[in-house]
Amino acid sequence: MTREIVPIGRFTRDGQGFGFSYTRAAEDVQGFRPLPGLTNLHARYEDTQIPAVFNQRVMSPDRPDYGEYMQTLGLADGLATPWEQIVESGGDRAGDTLQFMPVPAVIEGRARARFLANGFSHIPDAPRHFAGRTVDVTREAQEAALGGLQVGDRVLLEPELYNPEDPNAILLTVSGIPLGWVPRALSASLRPLVESQNCFATVHRRGLPGTPYHLRLAVDLDTPVPLGFRFDTDGRWEPLAG
Repeated sequence: MTREIVPIGRFTRDGQGFGFSYTRAAEDVQGFRPLPGLTNLHARYEDTQIPAVFNQRVMSPDRPDYGEYMQTLGLADGLATPWEQIVESGGDRAGDTLQFMPVPAVIEGRARARFLANGFSHIPDAPRHFAGRTVDVTREAQEAALGGLQVGDRVLLEPELYNPEDPNAILLTVSGIPLGWVPRALSASLRPLVESQNCFATVHRRGLPGTPYHLRLAVDLDTPVPLGFRFDTDGRWEPLAG
């Protein structure tokens, strides 16, 4: 039994429609069950319509809380496409653990990624250990630190010590207060980087109190990296379909 977050597929959009391919990582998961309607691990799925299993994660404009939800995601009410909803929300849906995240990239010597801070609700559960200090943060202190942020403000990526779930854990902090974690899909590649230099991300979107925890903070990473740096060092994110 493992709690590893595995990048199982690549979901794309272009002018013709949508595409999906499973990754090498999915093939390596023992007992992996393909997504409904996407049953062949080695096929490239293409359609003008979004796959039904993904469309279930899109809120209908007919919902009475649709406008409020779009505001939470920073999208224009009535103009947001299903693709934009999934990109900004991470595709969260009650009852499963499927998550969506834009594929990070290295462009002109800089690592670039947009992601939602993970585990916001769990930060106050236990002391958080860093090199040279331990922080026992309260929910009130966490909320105050988050509430002081504006779009474009910087948050620091700091290695966390002794994390039982992720040996490469990286916390997002502001003024020393941890807010949430870098997603585990990125932590292994980024950990050596944040141990060797100060790495900052900027606030893309900050949710108000009452916003679902997984949507409280979205950030953009744009930091210089050494020659040869890769996010996917083992090629696990590469699509199986040719």
